[in-house]
Amino acid sequence: TLATASAAPPSASAERCPAAGCEAASATSGSDPHGSGPYDCHGHGCEITHTGCHSECECRHLDNVERTRFDPASGFRYPSKPSLVITASRDNGRTASTWVFNAVRLLYRQARLACDSYWLRRLSAAKLEQRLRTGAHVVVKTHEWAGGDMSQAEFDKISQMFTHVVVSVREGFPPDPHWMKVATHSVPFEEVVRPASADGTSGAVGVLRSLATHLGITGLSHEDLRAVDYELMTSPGLASHLQPDHEAVAVPCQAGRPRAAPAAAVVHAQMRASQAMPLHKCLARSGSHTQNGED
Repeated sequence: TLATASAAPPSASAERCPAAGCEAASATSGSDPHGSGPYDCHGHGCEITHTGCHSECECRHLDNVERTRFDPASGFRYPSKPSLVITASRDNGRTASTWVFNAVRLLYRQARLACDSYWLRRLSAAKLEQRLRTGAHVVVKTHEWAGGDMSQAEFDKISQMFTHVVVSVREGFPPDPHWMKVATHSVPFEEVVRPASADGTSGAVGVLRSLATHLGITGLSHEDLRAVDYELMTSPGLASHLQPDHEAVAVPCQAGRPRAAPAAAVVHAQMRASQAMPLHKCLARSGSHTQNGED
């Protein structure tokens, strides 16, 4: 993992906040239950879904680092105006969209900005409004909406809630035209798997830099981005956090991408990862933080 509860990195300060500004975690209204409220699963489901943990659990699954935000000493901060980030693609589109979902989540985490992440098969205004109540940024992974039980008029209405729509694309795989109409940013599969250039402008680190800029996350250094890239490429904990359909191990595309020698931030990430407690069994089933190259 990239951070610990015991010590926040020196860069976890106000300059890490997006231009919109942010508040210290201890200064919030208390609308965010401390990891054990109606949003949180812990293997048995949650109040907001009224179901147990299952193959497409739509509850909140904070990882060990994200849960430290409830400790004022962790350095995590809440935004003054939360973003609602949708990461979308076709189902089984083989565009590495789960990598993109995790990349967004980990960029917020690396910047010490509170973020809740969810898998939602069916979007609705009620679901989104409910999940925004914590005051944290919210990132949602989803697939096609057209052809389901949502009309164009309903989608047009809830799409006004989105601050960012990040769509995963890949040559030879037609993107979802409905999501492309509202996309604010696209991530090409080919760029994710491209070997990194010496200056970090291409390859996964370049994708992460572009994503951070799009999301308004400032203050992340090149080492920060490399640390996020390293975790996306290697952490076994990411292979369990969305749904069993996303069961992949590591992003298959990584096999063709050489691993750079770890920078200091990456070495620290490795050390902390080795000390992290395993995610709850539920995460292995519901997989809110899976990563794979298939979708």
